[in-house]
Amino acid sequence: MKQTIRSYADVKDVRDNVVHLREAAGGKLVDSSITFEGTGNVLYVEDGARLEGTRLMFLGNDSVIHLRASRRPTRVTVRVYHQSVFYLGPGSSFTAMARFQPTERKHVVIGKDAMFSSGVTFRTADPHLVYSAETHRRINNSASIWIGDHVWIGQEVLCLKGARIGSGSILAARSVVTKGVSSNSTAAGAPARVVGSGVFWTRPTVHGYTKEQSERSQTDTRDDFVFDEDGAVDTRELEAELDEADDAAERAAWCHRLDDLHAENRFYLP
Repeated sequence: MKQTIRSYADVKDVRDNVVHLREAAGGKLVDSSITFEGTGNVLYVEDGARLEGTRLMFLGNDSVIHLRASRRPTRVTVRVYHQSVFYLGPGSSFTAMARFQPTERKHVVIGKDAMFSSGVTFRTADPHLVYSAETHRRINNSASIWIGDHVWIGQEVLCLKGARIGSGSILAARSVVTKGVSSNSTAAGAPARVVGSGVFWTRPTVHGYTKEQSERSQTDTRDDFVFDEDGAVDTRELEAELDEADDAAERAAWCHRLDDLHAENRFYLP
């Protein structure tokens, strides 16, 4: 039976799924909905998260959506299917609605302080099956997507199965990303390739800058957003641990362990 949450008061009526979504200081649930069409799923929305125009859809069983809070509104559409996980780290920002579709038991994992421009889409699977004409074996298996900390996802970026983006990187507008991108790099094109390395970015927007502000912006002496291998983790090992989970409760516990992984360079990619 389909169950829908449109207000904090609706949470108490949800059956056969686990929901952590409660009214708390700084939090919002505006023009948003959460739909359950399966059972055994887990939704965790950190206290204080601001959901605006968000659509969360559980279209299978034993899946997890885990959303950390930000002082900025979260604007996402997530369609999650059987045994998949969508994890959004803290501090993210969205210019407009971003769309995510973790399917076929694969996952989308996004670190902290991600910046999403408009028209962004993530998809862990191709829509249909593709086979080798010679061997008749499937050649388009699904794969998870990992985004490190402090990654800028530009306008109309399409992140497809297998994309792994190191912390501090930039995905240029209209990139189609299917492979790994090293930390502190810029990737562009379709398919995307690295076009710059050894860079970092900051959040201030230059659109309204005066001449004086532009002049001051020519140098930034901080190293806050330059990442290295010290303390880096193996995301494939982390994902293997997730894939060993037997149910959504274990997948949710994995997400909370990821919350506690605070190493500055945790998602560094060489």
